[in-house]
Amino acid sequence: MIRVASVPADHSYVAHLSPTGETPGDGCDEVIRLPDPLVIADDGSTRWWPPRILDPAWLREHAGEFDVLHVHFGFESFSPEHLREVVEVAHELGKGVVVTVHDLRNPHIKDPAAQLSRLDALVPAADAVITLTQGAADAIQARWGRDAVVVHHPHIVPLDVMATLLLDDTSSRTNRADARSSDDSTAAPARNDRRRIGLHLKSLRTNVDAAGALDALALVADERPDVEIVVTMHRAVADPTDRGHDACVVERAEALAARGAITLVLHEPMDDATLFAFVGGLDVSVMANVWGTHSGWIEMCHDLGVRVVAPNIGFYGEQHAPVLYDLAGRGDEAEDGDAASEDATVDARRLADTILVAVDQGRAAPADVAERRDERDAGARVHSEIYRASIPTR
Repeated sequence: MIRVASVPADHSYVAHLSPTGETPGDGCDEVIRLPDPLVIADDGSTRWWPPRILDPAWLREHAGEFDVLHVHFGFESFSPEHLREVVEVAHELGKGVVVTVHDLRNPHIKDPAAQLSRLDALVPAADAVITLTQGAADAIQARWGRDAVVVHHPHIVPLDVMATLLLDDTSSRTNRADARSSDDSTAAPARNDRRRIGLHLKSLRTNVDAAGALDALALVADERPDVEIVVTMHRAVADPTDRGHDACVVERAEALAARGAITLVLHEPMDDATLFAFVGGLDVSVMANVWGTHSGWIEMCHDLGVRVVAPNIGFYGEQHAPVLYDLAGRGDEAEDGDAASEDATVDARRLADTILVAVDQGRAAPADVAERRDERDAGARVHSEIYRASIPTR
């Protein structure tokens, strides 16, 4: 048995690093991951971040409970110096250290140096490095001289849910498109024969150019009145008293909705089942990120059979072949594969043209459930082998 202190543990990506249990002799049932030590927020709720595991004192106190420290994400709360100490303490305690590079550039932080400086502390000192695409592995080799093992992103949608939703794709799309949001106060428009485009703005993450994407959708609405466009965002974005409020984006979206160009859906954060149902009712999902490395959203859409229009940034293009568009103001490729320009924005005309191409292509083929299961089990085996090799021999 190999005990892994995973940062974090409570995340769908990490959960799907465990074998499905459906493959005989998968060889990795000896791996267990510790639950996240909970952090109590100011409002009394609990969460996993900032991760307590990345505290040298926690590592020392719980040294008898784990064999490997595996860092995924959530370490932006700590300085590079602190992270170096974490790795040093883990090694002093005789623990293996594994780092999976999900993001060469943090999607929540504009300054690219913020993430790279922390990876400078983690990647060279780790016993093993994992990443999700070959392009990212090449970038890791170029910057740090480390050979990263490529393990592709596992499925996002649970396999049993995929099997149920995709059993009858036509009827399930109708049912999924009619699903109500998690607070049951809003609903997606009823399904019809028009192709549906969706833009999910959520809480307006730092790396999203919502205004540019809305301008692109306005062009699409003018040029293709036969399509249906649904824009969703968290209700807090439209609340002037909320710190996430963005008056410009809300006004632009409301103006488009008022003239019938889009259907605007304001909602509380969706639970997974509601999100899968809503996105699964789309033909095309539009991403408006202006920097990034890998995307769980692309993986989810692949699971659901929804075609993705995505910016040509990071290594999105290596994840299930989304329909890519170029950003405005994008400089030459940086060595980490991200846009060299920090001022990249969505070019409305380019994005609109790409959306139209995707609409004409139609809905993507849904993921094969058996293939996704096999991918997950193969990834679990690789992780098991990496963990075992990373533990110092005593």
